Amino acid sequence: MGDRKQENRHLYDWIVILLLGVTTLSCGWIYRGFAQDDAFITYRYARNIVNGHGFVYNLHEPVLGTTTPLYTLWLALLGKLSGQDMRLIGHWVSVLSLLMGGILLYYLEKSSGVLFAAAASMVFISNPLLASSIGMETCFLNAILLLALTSYLRGRFNLTGVLLGLLVLTRYETALFAGILAVHFLIKHRRIPFWLMPTAVLFLAWALFAWYTFGDVIPQSASAKLVAEMGCPFALGVLMWWRIYAAQTAWYHLLIPLVLFGAYMAIRSKRHERASMLILLWSVVYFIGASLVAGSFPWYYGPLMPGLSILLVWGIEFLARLVSELLSRFQAARPFTSTLQAGILTVASLGLLGLYLSSWIKEGVLYQGQVVEARYVAYREAAEWLNHHANADQTLATPEIGVLGYYADVKIIDLYGLVTPSLIPWTARGVRETLLEAIELYEPDYVLTDKEPLIGFLQESPGYEPVQRFGEGVYILYEKTTH
Repeated sequence: MGDRKQENRHLYDWIVILLLGVTTLSCGWIYRGFAQDDAFITYRYARNIVNGHGFVYNLHEPVLGTTTPLYTLWLALLGKLSGQDMRLIGHWVSVLSLLMGGILLYYLEKSSGVLFAAAASMVFISNPLLASSIGMETCFLNAILLLALTSYLRGRFNLTGVLLGLLVLTRYETALFAGILAVHFLIKHRRIPFWLMPTAVLFLAWALFAWYTFGDVIPQSASAKLVAEMGCPFALGVLMWWRIYAAQTAWYHLLIPLVLFGAYMAIRSKRHERASMLILLWSVVYFIGASLVAGSFPWYYGPLMPGLSILLVWGIEFLARLVSELLSRFQAARPFTSTLQAGILTVASLGLLGLYLSSWIKEGVLYQGQVVEARYVAYREAAEWLNHHANADQTLATPEIGVLGYYADVKIIDLYGLVTPSLIPWTARGVRETLLEAIELYEPDYVLTDKEPLIGFLQESPGYEPVQRFGEGVYILYEKTTH
């Protein structure tokens, strides 16, 4: 009998993994042409490493303009070994990382029951914010985080220390997660977590390299986004993104009570599994930290998605228990209480999954038979024009440097300061003042923008004239006329 139960458990595991695989690969196929503009900044760094130019964005300019050094190095390594385009490599690293994260979350939550774990993992991998972050380091980060947590809960602390070091090098703010595990270990074992030494060594090695190469350990992109006007703050961005999805369908309003019910379950339930509680604690700490310093870019919310998935499924479980308890008052319904709970959990989770899947690629447009980000078309057209009309030693000033910088063979002057640190002090004054300073310092050969303040300024400037329009005329390319 025991062997039969064990076989059934393994069968359930393989069914869940198969479902996770099908969903994730479907996501990979649908998003095969989609990547956020910022992802291409990392791709350009990785490509330059592969081509022997070093860890640089513009050649011979050692500036740390990416916030994810490990992800950049990983892409470069895979690019060197495979010879494939960085965009393709970044896409499939994200897709496979998303799958890995879903499988890890499933096994972490199995103590709550196979059905609960399966629902949480499926809701996690289908989250539209995660899906639209394919190509970024977001899925890669979640996979390493959940792998480190798995290692920690299994008592493999030295391995955990190494994984946490890799996690921190993926994004610095995940040092908060290392701190959570350190405090948890100290309280539980009453011993100092010396197994964090590999974490410190890995970060110290990178810090020494970064200081020697770039003159700084903090990425310029992080500094620039703290200074520049880069959208609404992180906490308000939660409301903004919820409203965007709620505008698609009113069913998204149901997520609010589900999260509240899930939080109630987390606080009141005696079933405090360590994995769930540590993931939720990480979500709370990360949310507080990000609210203090971060903007509302969609990929910034990725680290919250494991915790959000758990809360949503706990919220569904709360409703399932409530309904079954109400029906159990009828004598005839009592034998079916557990079956009823399982049925409600299954149906509601499938409904949530369908809601998520219906939101995939809502912001995309068609380009060469693939769904891409709306700005991508204009930037690709502009890059192709520059490759035909500009020289490699000429310069382009623009506020967004991802797709343009990856496909255009020119030097980039970044008006947000991500890879042009000399402009960071001016970004707080607005993009118009930043462009004025860029012209004073660099005299860019070209300026591309869709922003009205820049268009108005350039129309009044005797030194530049429009030469081409892209993206249905929205983006205007200006060329320097005086030398």
